[in-house]
Amino acid sequence: MDRRSFVKNGAVLGAAAAALPRFGFAQVKGSDRIKVALIGCGGRGTGAACNMIAADPNIKIVALGDLFPEKLDKAANKIHDFAKKSVGESKASEIIDPAKVKKFSGWDNADQVLAEDIDVVIEATPPVFRTPHYEKIVAAGKHAFLEKPGAVDVIQGRKMYKLAEEASKKGLCVVCGNQRRYDNRYQDLVKRMQDGEIGELLAGQCYWNNGGYIGAWANGKEGTEDTLEYQIRNWWCFIWASGDNIVEQHVHNIDVLMWAFGSDRMPVEVTTGLGGRSTDLPCPRYGDRFSHFAIDYDMGNGLRMASYCHQDPNTTPNVSERIIGTKGIFQGLRLTDHKGKTIYAPGKLELDPYIAEHKYLLSAIRSGRRVNELRHLINSNMVAIAGRMSAFSGKRFKYEWMVKKSEENIVPQNVDLMGKTQDLSLKNPVSVPVPGKYKLV
Repeated sequence: MDRRSFVKNGAVLGAAAAALPRFGFAQVKGSDRIKVALIGCGGRGTGAACNMIAADPNIKIVALGDLFPEKLDKAANKIHDFAKKSVGESKASEIIDPAKVKKFSGWDNADQVLAEDIDVVIEATPPVFRTPHYEKIVAAGKHAFLEKPGAVDVIQGRKMYKLAEEASKKGLCVVCGNQRRYDNRYQDLVKRMQDGEIGELLAGQCYWNNGGYIGAWANGKEGTEDTLEYQIRNWWCFIWASGDNIVEQHVHNIDVLMWAFGSDRMPVEVTTGLGGRSTDLPCPRYGDRFSHFAIDYDMGNGLRMASYCHQDPNTTPNVSERIIGTKGIFQGLRLTDHKGKTIYAPGKLELDPYIAEHKYLLSAIRSGRRVNELRHLINSNMVAIAGRMSAFSGKRFKYEWMVKKSEENIVPQNVDLMGKTQDLSLKNPVSVPVPGKYKLV
């Protein structure tokens, strides 16, 4: 979607919003200071709050929530320091006052945050919490910025599809953290591909290959690796908390291909799923995740999509996308002919996409437009989940079966994500999935 499309779609959505029934969410005038809450005060959540300030400093962060209390003061101070650099020390406390901002911790921190007088929520918890928290956000009638992924398994994904519909019925705005959709270069190139500039699209490949393990910090004392606290603090290492690398991180690249193909064009079949784990990743200390995935998707009518990601040390990094058409190729943020000659290259990056996504959300809230990106997020999210399921099991399957019939639920039965209290010392043993033994359900 290019910028002209943003404007056009915004006008349509604005007109449609006038006919929507009104619910209990706050209406924000263009000059009003938008009241913001942050749920999930780790690095990404703190960064998202700073991005929102950069997008529109006329906000006030009124509440912070996190499972772990020590993260709250740290986040408040970091956001305040950023605000001081952005608007000056005298105005920074109008955005966030570290001493006065409401702070809530514990399992019910989201409930406490949502009881406050707020307009919009930044949801940036570990991925496993995003579906239950967004359910609460919609019930409370709040707009939201929702980080990706929105779901870690099929059951959560189905729930999110329903929540997308509920949010639309309530006229709620939700913008999601697939920030490449807010990069003007990607917008330009995707529109050109959809307009046929490289001909009929035949195949796409996407990559998120890191030269080392992501998130293998392994906080915690020796012998605590099977506890709930250890696994949540090190959520990136554990499948149930993160969805694994293909879902948590590589979904960005999958989303680019889905966007270019048409975001509602879903796979017909996952034909091949491969994956494994480096031998120097002891479980459970470094989690139960795979270190590498390779997936082939049949998108129907001869179109194929291949997905590759790994986190193996001392390997060549590659984070990119490639799409082959009958007339040319998209690669390296440019369009080329089949001999590598550049057909078209976009201009410079106009605005940091991490900032642009928040600008789009806040401007929609101020103008009364209603934007809802949740379905696009969950479409790409579910495709990534399908790839993980195929790699874990070593099986091929129809995508429609997974979406409609699979009962995959990777959240441990002894973990109550919606609970108000829970013992963080709870034992939660994990094991590495083995292809050929891991059962599709």
